[in-house]
Amino acid sequence: MTQLQLAQKEWESNSIPNTKLHPIGRGVIHEHEFRRYGQAIAWLKWDGDCIEIAKFETLCPGRGAAAKLVEFLKSLADKYKVTLFGHATAYQPDEPFPQGQLLSQKELEDFYRKHGFRLRKISDEASEILYP
Repeated sequence: MTQLQLAQKEWESNSIPNTKLHPIGRGVIHEHEFRRYGQAIAWLKWDGDCIEIAKFETLCPGRGAAAKLVEFLKSLADKYKVTLFGHATAYQPDEPFPQGQLLSQKELEDFYRKHGFRLRKISDEASEILYP
């Protein structure tokens, strides 16, 4: 097994499926294969030699669930010596909506910086995130 496959196996053994439906057009719905870790969910992609955070949502904003999930993902990246990356982009999640205030783009970028990610600004609405 590759290091990435081992990281994915550990992620899957510590999280549970939490698929969400995402409407993409007239009657067309796409399944986003999130997995739940505590009170947060992440849709990860396992390509090449990196873990990509495709989407990430907290189910209870302001209660630390997002930080716990990110710290777990960082521990996987450290343990298996793989890169963790994605794009910090604030978006309105699909139903069911979390209860509480969602982060603005700046707050989201500050969150990732606080957790040790390097950021590269792409536009006013997005930054690339990279760990380590």
